[in-house]
Amino acid sequence: MDVEWGPESARGPGPRLDEFLLARIAEDERLAADLPAAAAQPDGHASPFDPARVLAESAAKRHIVLSCRELRPDTRILGARPAGMADFPLAPHDQHELAAVVLALLALPYAAHRDYRAEWRP
Repeated sequence: MDVEWGPESARGPGPRLDEFLLARIAEDERLAADLPAAAAQPDGHASPFDPARVLAESAAKRHIVLSCRELRPDTRILGARPAGMADFPLAPHDQHELAAVVLALLALPYAAHRDYRAEWRP
């Protein structure tokens, strides 16, 4: 199992992947709470920038992160892809690896953040 999930973390300073995601989700919620409600788009769907939609998406992401965390993600699968294979999906072999891949995919939109770690890239 991945040592990142235990107190003996050898990953160095900074947050774990789940902690990183929960912090980004909280930031998104804070930003959305400060925005005015957006009008529906002409097709009747909520705008992707509608604060209510952002808050609902944030709640869903939080549930996914917490569910994955309960599975004790094995993040050793991340960053282990051979060179030249970046376009091929990772093939998790158990629920621990699947949880790690899900977390890594959720973190991709935040890859430019200063706390994002290259070894989290799926």
